[in-house]
Amino acid sequence: MKILFVSQAAWDDKNSVGNTLSNWFEGDLWKNYEFLHFYTRKQNPNNRINATYYNLSAIDIIKGILKFKIRGKVFSNLNKNFEIIETSQLNKEINQIDKLHSSTNKKDFIYFLHEQVWNSKIWFNKSFKKFLGKPDILFCFATNQYILLPIVKYLKKHTNCKIVLFIADDVYGAIDNVAWYRKCYLRKEFEECIEYSDKLYAVSEEMCELYEQRFNKPVEVLYKGCDLSTEPKGFLNEPIKIVYAGNLYYGRDDTLAELAKALEKINSTKTVAKLEIYTGATITSEIERKLNIVGSSEIMGSRPYDEIKEIMKNADIVLHVESFEEKQKELVKYSFSTKIIDCLQSGNVVLGIGPSNIASIEYLKKIDGAFVIDDMDNIFDSISNILNEKNILNENAKKTRDFAKANHELTVVRKKLREDLTTMCKGKSNESVAN
Repeated sequence: MKILFVSQAAWDDKNSVGNTLSNWFEGDLWKNYEFLHFYTRKQNPNNRINATYYNLSAIDIIKGILKFKIRGKVFSNLNKNFEIIETSQLNKEINQIDKLHSSTNKKDFIYFLHEQVWNSKIWFNKSFKKFLGKPDILFCFATNQYILLPIVKYLKKHTNCKIVLFIADDVYGAIDNVAWYRKCYLRKEFEECIEYSDKLYAVSEEMCELYEQRFNKPVEVLYKGCDLSTEPKGFLNEPIKIVYAGNLYYGRDDTLAELAKALEKINSTKTVAKLEIYTGATITSEIERKLNIVGSSEIMGSRPYDEIKEIMKNADIVLHVESFEEKQKELVKYSFSTKIIDCLQSGNVVLGIGPSNIASIEYLKKIDGAFVIDDMDNIFDSISNILNEKNILNENAKKTRDFAKANHELTVVRKKLREDLTTMCKGKSNESVAN
């Protein structure tokens, strides 16, 4: 079976898209499958999966017009280390993306111009069609519909390809917040993508319900799986080590800053606990000022995913946070951070800090042994109480691991996904895939 993936980001285990895809499609269960990946950012893939890639950016398209030749880079990794894009290019694009994420509608026109380059369809040429071939399944995140839709239409017309979309964020709802001159075509393109889809997955139960109501199509929840192949460390550090690993978008830096201030107060006479923040986000002077507090909180930078797994395993408390700001709450209301699964598989106590009525925070409340702080006014007292209950941290960690085994075991998740895809392609509603 041949599976095609489409995304903006490269398949890199350090970003959320790449990490999630590897979680689902890595391992012997998929060894007889062929993977293709088309992506549009100037990034280098970094994963353990054998795949063939086609990289083409909006800048490449513009340059290609001037040269009368538009052609992306086609390459494969085959378990070898490679680099197709220079570090200077990568850093420049990361900075540009961070600026866009932190901006308001003032940047809408930039997005508009970017979308028009892709809407031109001039990139959809013989070179690209040759790369596409005839995949059995198109599996991708339901975003960037202006890129996705032409591919979907072509595959539906010229192949027997099945379309599988994963809804990670409320992309359709977010269209309400864009400039008026973008709304109409973005909605239409998204609606068409949903219409053409053969199967829809979503990141949370709340997102499933929302999109079933909107589009009158069944949507099934699909979580990341937990790798529980290693045993938890079984002891506590001195001082207690709290680890956050993830991005700082959507106001998460502000929540981390409040936690850091609470820890600074708790540590005033003796260092009881320290927060370590691992992130690939661009660190501004303001962020550094808020999050680097000597003896209580420290920004540790980015690490490869395998190293992050070890860091989280060697922590005592692993952390997920969301913003309490109303605007940010609306943006992530139905989303479920994939980092929660990373927290669960660490074998340590999970701490969530964020407002109620957000899918990720509500899910954390269901996890046996997890702590949740949903009122920022109580953060100092709540953290103090948790740190004073060291005797139950290991007990709670065991409860959380049992929850992970029962609900998110990696092999079970992968087998279910493979069965879904195979059944869909064969058109047999009750077929089971052999081990």
